Amino acid sequence: MTVGESIKKFRTELGLSQEDLGEKLLVNKQTISLWENDQTMPSIENLMLLREIFGVSIDKILYGDDNSKMGKNLNSLDTICATLAYAMGITPPKYAAEKNWELANYIDKVFDGKKADRIVMYNPDAVAQWIYEKYPDYFPDVKLRTDIEIYLASVMPSVTPVCFGTMYTGAQPEIHGIQKYEKPVLTIDTIFDALINAGKKPALITYRKCSLSRIFLERNLDYYHFEYGDIANVNAKAAEVILRDEHDFIVIYNGNYDATMHKNGPESARSLAELRINNHMFSCISDLIKNNWKHHNTLVGYAMDHGCHTIDGSCGSHGLDMVEDINIVHLYKGYKKTES
Repeated sequence: MTVGESIKKFRTELGLSQEDLGEKLLVNKQTISLWENDQTMPSIENLMLLREIFGVSIDKILYGDDNSKMGKNLNSLDTICATLAYAMGITPPKYAAEKNWELANYIDKVFDGKKADRIVMYNPDAVAQWIYEKYPDYFPDVKLRTDIEIYLASVMPSVTPVCFGTMYTGAQPEIHGIQKYEKPVLTIDTIFDALINAGKKPALITYRKCSLSRIFLERNLDYYHFEYGDIANVNAKAAEVILRDEHDFIVIYNGNYDATMHKNGPESARSLAELRINNHMFSCISDLIKNNWKHHNTLVGYAMDHGCHTIDGSCGSHGLDMVEDINIVHLYKGYKKTES
């Protein structure tokens, strides 16, 4: 049962017309009709009001009687951190979950049982699995330059500081401590601490004041922070850092799709155009590594934090325990060294 079908079912069971329900929510009949036809999604605030009006849980509205939550991916985002540590042959952070065996097996195979001495993680924000699957023409270079797709379930709430907290500590939110949209400095062990303890040199290239730039502060790593939304300088610095070849682990954050999606909707022309920018940037990163790091075993990841969905007014949002927000896919490529 779709969300729209659930809303229609609960509305009719209460004997409410679309106009009646709209009056209770302070929205018009057309908005209710769009929801029930699965053309848009209610906002989080309206879902909470619907819960009160219908007397059912939000899960009931989102998933009906399907306890499987409509195909939620089985492997958790928390498996990535230990796998990155495994790739480099270092001890994972203290609270990291078990590694992702599918990715670990790929790493063993591509590097002939040896370890990576470089990892570059390209982190686009809010690129959902359903977007990746519905619009393959916006990811041609990503697909061409990766070998393996790792299907993952993000964590709740599916918002950026929570999800990146899990990606780079390997811990669930209740353990790493960020359980809502806030940006405190993490105090538990992270992949950056594990790298530093192993004598590795990490770098973080982000927007100033974004989640990634805030929650991993106060560590002995190189921070490159640019004005919020300054994707050009972030990406230029990423290229420069790769060419300098001084860092063992590089994280690059691009939040352009997320910012555009919130204002214009996940499937708008403007939002999809941002995916092309991400696709091109990943292509440039990959080609720089392939051509300039021939003396390294390098693992490169295209690794989003969470997904997204459409809400009222054709805007975009995320943060719910629904497959559109939770299901993501990471893509990886190992470049085996060809020069001593």
